[in-house]
Amino acid sequence: MQPEVGHPWFHRAAARLALRRRDRVLAIDPTVDEVLALRSMVGDQGEMTLLLRDDEAAEQLAEHDWPQVRVLAHTVDGGETFGTFDALLVAPTTGPLLPCEGYAELSRNNLRPGGRFVIDLPGPDMLPDVRAAWLTLGRDEEQLRLLSGPSDVELAEALRAAGLRNVEAALASHLLHAASPADLVAPFGDVLGLDDDDANDLARAIVSDRKDPGPLDALVHRTQVGGLR
Repeated sequence: MQPEVGHPWFHRAAARLALRRRDRVLAIDPTVDEVLALRSMVGDQGEMTLLLRDDEAAEQLAEHDWPQVRVLAHTVDGGETFGTFDALLVAPTTGPLLPCEGYAELSRNNLRPGGRFVIDLPGPDMLPDVRAAWLTLGRDEEQLRLLSGPSDVELAEALRAAGLRNVEAALASHLLHAASPADLVAPFGDVLGLDDDDANDLARAIVSDRKDPGPLDALVHRTQVGGLR
């Protein structure tokens, strides 16, 4: 059994993808820990292409100089072809996201016939605790767009319309443990454009809503759809 590294949605998505030794894998915006987990699944003879939208993150991954691993700094639009792969994994923590049709094109253009894909995205309301506190503070809900993605129905319909097969959604709710509301907010501060004062205000609003300043298991809603080329 593989160790549970990275966020819980990554672990569940990777398990569903059922990677095999020697697989050729295309992964979008993985973290270092996630790459290590994927490499342990495909072995040294497996091949991985990693696409990262952030240049600095791509450079840091490339510095590891893993065998059979290609790292590209590239913002995906869905229409590209990077090779012919056995498996595609898309599991970004937050946006920006492609339109659903972009993920369908990415799967169709880069998987061999019979190749597998799992796409796991923020759901329409990924972090209810954060959203409720955000609205309590009277902040602009539009700023939460990077924590909001499509429903499983929207994503599955786009994938089926592109001719992909065995397209099925899966239960994609998780509990994300945080030692405090501030620790829940911290990983999302940059993407929400928060300075220290904003982050503290948001954490205090979560405490006020929950009536508890201590550790919490925050509900996380994701949208996960898998299938075959």
